Amino acid sequence: MASGAAIAIAAVGIGVGVWLVFDRDTTVIQPEPPVAQNHPNENLPKETKKSEDRIPGEETIAEEGKTDKLKSPPIEQPTPPPADPANPDTFDFVKFANRKVTYAGSTWQLESGHHFQSEKNPTWDTAWCYTRRLANTGVEVQVSLVNRPSPTSTPQAPVSSSETLASVGLDDNSARELASRCIWLDEASFAPGDFDMGPERKEAAAAAEELSVQDGWDAMGNDLPGMPAWNVSLEQCQAQCEADRRCLALTYDKKHAACFMKNNGSILVRSPDAVMAAKGAIKANLQYSSLVFAKDTVVVGGAYANVRSNYADCVVACAADQRCLGFNFDGPNKMCAMLDTVTSSSPFKGVASGVKATRS
Repeated sequence: MASGAAIAIAAVGIGVGVWLVFDRDTTVIQPEPPVAQNHPNENLPKETKKSEDRIPGEETIAEEGKTDKLKSPPIEQPTPPPADPANPDTFDFVKFANRKVTYAGSTWQLESGHHFQSEKNPTWDTAWCYTRRLANTGVEVQVSLVNRPSPTSTPQAPVSSSETLASVGLDDNSARELASRCIWLDEASFAPGDFDMGPERKEAAAAAEELSVQDGWDAMGNDLPGMPAWNVSLEQCQAQCEADRRCLALTYDKKHAACFMKNNGSILVRSPDAVMAAKGAIKANLQYSSLVFAKDTVVVGGAYANVRSNYADCVVACAADQRCLGFNFDGPNKMCAMLDTVTSSSPFKGVASGVKATRS
């Protein structure tokens, strides 16, 4: 059995041990009492204690019974395209008007274009008229006839160059005649004299109408219907030709006071009793023949062609053919013989002849 001293020591040891355990933290953690529920439903979230150390101005206060949520930044929506207008406009376009006409025995297709700035504006700003034609080169060309800078301004015609007009058988005068047939959306109509030309074109047109006179030459053939005009002076003959757009050349017979107006004058032959005049439009095309003529004389040589003809056409045919060195025209029988060799000549009544002079 333990002594009283041993029991006392053991009691002291137990006391020290208890002190070592409970002396570390004098604060005892007590469990929080349960929060009273306002609603009997246990599935509702419990209210949490709000923190006191919040940053002023950046807090979100949740409504009672709701859970706080962070607000997302707004989503930027794309800007929708503007709605099409109920009556859309059309800008910068051309309307055409077409017409087929008969002029100088041929059919011409005339195209008139009208440029509009806006479909909502019923008035065009510029217009023009042209035609397409197969040129003498075998290539189709566009011939500009008229320009209208505005609905109220004076129209300008012709527009294409003289060379382009000539390639389709036109000149300034005939081009204006054709331009007067163009059709327009504003129903305007113009006479050939209503068209205007630029200064250079006016000068060229004046030069084309001016007659160049040469004494001692005869423009053979190409007489206008009703020729000659008898008992007129040279000045009267010239005035008649200048007033007639068909007249491009003339021959004045001084011995008989006769005027022969012509629609061409390409071949000129020597004639002491004649005065010849040609307009500038054909002046560059004149050919001076070296034929020397004789009356009641036949040329002996080799004939390569015999055709029925009149005297003027016989002369022109030989003058234009390089093979032809001379001709004989049988007046009573209206026969033309063209020769490619010439040996001599002899008298023969009723025959008019010609021989090309050769240079030694």
